[in-house]
Amino acid sequence: MKDRIAQLAISRKQLLQQLPGLASVLPGSLLSRMVRCNKPGCRFCQKGKGQGHGPIWILSVSLGSRQVRQIPVPSEMKKEVEESLRAFAQMQKVLRQIAQVNLELFKERKRQRLRGRTGMRTVRPSSANPARL
Repeated sequence: MKDRIAQLAISRKQLLQQLPGLASVLPGSLLSRMVRCNKPGCRFCQKGKGQGHGPIWILSVSLGSRQVRQIPVPSEMKKEVEESLRAFAQMQKVLRQIAQVNLELFKERKRQRLRGRTGMRTVRPSSANPARL
């Protein structure tokens, strides 16, 4: 029992060491778009021929309650944003694993506590209880 608790504590400590640096994490998704300027004579936007300008990069972040914010990302910052998005995903993955270990630890401690109580408790037969007679 104590060995299981010790193993889980060690596992949690190892998971904590896998957490990325939290200073740079970003939630959301990175999208690419081609945009059209609709200027007459633009060779990139000609109907049927041009594909548009871009790609441009957009950081899409959910604000909750069905609101999404889309933030343009300069191309020179694309790699930084990608790394921050990966760090966020890694953080979520490790946090789920830590939560699972914490749940197992809770169950083990609860079992240990209940086993400690049953060993000390004396059980009386129900007929011995004078209030029930």
